[in-house]
Amino acid sequence: MISGVAWVFGDDLNTDVIHPPEYFSLDPERVRQGLFAKYDSTMVSRLRKGDVLVAGRNFGCGSSRETSIRSLLLNGVGAVIAVDFARIFFRSATNNGLPCLTFADPADLARVPNGGRVSVLPDQGLLSTIDGRHIPLEPPGRFVRRIWAAGGLLGLLPAR
Repeated sequence: MISGVAWVFGDDLNTDVIHPPEYFSLDPERVRQGLFAKYDSTMVSRLRKGDVLVAGRNFGCGSSRETSIRSLLLNGVGAVIAVDFARIFFRSATNNGLPCLTFADPADLARVPNGGRVSVLPDQGLLSTIDGRHIPLEPPGRFVRRIWAAGGLLGLLPAR
């Protein structure tokens, strides 16, 4: 189970907003500090391990760079729930072990309280709010669940 605060965004949240190019670096701390730096410079200091990003359509559009996903992971984001994802972002996030799930009913986005506590059961495809609302998510396939459980695609490779 993933548990934390819901950070709710709108549609078309692109990777340059998630992680601006000037924060690209091999230094993990620099990458971590770049998360939403131009959108909300205080967000990194307020994020807690397990927090959940919730958004509308086309989350992660704009780029194939993995720095946005790396920054989300370095900041402890537990999952991203959206109406839908840019395909390349979804695949890259999955390959890096970051759970990304979609709403079973896109209208349920409006039921998630910004700043409210939520719990996500990724394997069952369920998001629950602190006030007892249960919001169904599209359950992930078995192979995607295996990738998440392994911490990313590389975790499925045999050890040598």
